Amino acid sequence: MIGANVLVKCGLPFTNPLLYVIIYILPFEMPLHYIQSVEPSGIFAVWQNDEPSLYFEKRLQLNDEENELLKNFSERKKLEWLSSRYLLHIMTGAKSRTLCTKDEYGKPTLVNSEYHISLSHSVDRTAVIASKISVGIDIQRIVSKIGRISRKFCNSDELLLEPQEKESQLLFYHIIWGAKECIYKSYGKKKVDFRKHMTISDIEQNLESGTAKGKINMDSFNASYHIEYHLIEDYMIVTSVED
Repeated sequence: MIGANVLVKCGLPFTNPLLYVIIYILPFEMPLHYIQSVEPSGIFAVWQNDEPSLYFEKRLQLNDEENELLKNFSERKKLEWLSSRYLLHIMTGAKSRTLCTKDEYGKPTLVNSEYHISLSHSVDRTAVIASKISVGIDIQRIVSKIGRISRKFCNSDELLLEPQEKESQLLFYHIIWGAKECIYKSYGKKKVDFRKHMTISDIEQNLESGTAKGKINMDSFNASYHIEYHLIEDYMIVTSVED
């Protein structure tokens, strides 16, 4: 794992397939916490939010519309918004920033770009994924209360795979939840029942790092996904790439 005191520079990630990532590790003050390629073509990164909003505002060169938008945000939401846009900018490796807006359903999109993106936040972490294929990402700090609500998002087929050991159950629930959040973000059109419309299967025995399969079945949309999950410190990071 790449620690907090490093800069990871990606060579040509937004002009060539993102799997072909050149990584240079250099001493730097930025808390870019983790970066990794995703099969079959994509890259995700995690930022540790240790800076105030002003740190990002100085580096992003926000336009008038963005400045006006941020006036309505709480300080926490403002920091999440800024850190995700700055992390996305770093991942592109470009000198000028590609604007990130939202479509009619609220799904984040890059202006004039062929890349799909997804954003996620949890406590002091920001996560971003980008790919030419539809993708999703979810980062969640491990919390015990997820077990109490697991029946709200796990269907009967998934509960048959539930581990017996309590600690393993906790990771299992976070994988299921994270995978469904990823698929929901990738689909991007809301009105999704997590139990009825989505199913996660083929989760590996290693619940700290592995792969799984995901499906969404709606009346007007059906798709399958390659799922990857990683337990990094006390955060579960899950990604999805549409097959």
